[in-house]
Amino acid sequence: MVYNIRHGLGCDLRVDLVRIAHVIERERPDLVGLNEVDVRFHRRSHFEDQLSFLAKRLGMKQAFGPSIQKSTDTNAFRGYGNGLLVKGIICSTKNIQVNIRGEESRALLVTDVIPHGMDQRLRVVVTHLGFTPWIRKRQTEQLLKQCDVDVPMVAMGDWNVTPGRSSVTRLFPVLKDVLKQSDVDAPTYPCPSPRKRIDYIFCTRHFHVQDAHVLNTPGCPSDHLPVTCRLALI
Repeated sequence: MVYNIRHGLGCDLRVDLVRIAHVIERERPDLVGLNEVDVRFHRRSHFEDQLSFLAKRLGMKQAFGPSIQKSTDTNAFRGYGNGLLVKGIICSTKNIQVNIRGEESRALLVTDVIPHGMDQRLRVVVTHLGFTPWIRKRQTEQLLKQCDVDVPMVAMGDWNVTPGRSSVTRLFPVLKDVLKQSDVDAPTYPCPSPRKRIDYIFCTRHFHVQDAHVLNTPGCPSDHLPVTCRLALI
């Protein structure tokens, strides 16, 4: 599953992580990529460690990749960016920063995991692409560098562009769009009346896409709809 949670801010302008957790709980995914996660980052989310809250509530392991970090007098870490929740083992994790002057800092969270019930190591990349083609190009270049022909990989996040744009098409044939593979063309943004698809899950040739769909989220816990899929290793 991939879900841009907008720090838990719903379309009713209430921050409520329990609603986000309910969306995830209903699907019971093994992997969840999250965008726009606050970790003790800002008063807007009451300086809560949102990733730890969700990991504890869902009984999952966590990895965090900040796009933006803040230092504090108490040395407590504060950041905003991408998160990964995992049922299984986290083997390694790294965060790749991508910066262009005058643009919001972006990052790729790259995590090697062994999901519950499997003995195969997978690579999972969670990212949130920027608003301009220049930073998106740098991010997709970094994403493709993470691909290893011998390691199955899943990439997911808010791409901020629709399927026909180069930030999506240049990933083929290395990475395939699971919704396209399932002949699904449903929009993901903005809730409650989505008009365009900008949220994606991609996978390498190591997987067969069994199904994929965009979830409805009554009450709009975020301004994005989550994407979910079932993958089987070939």
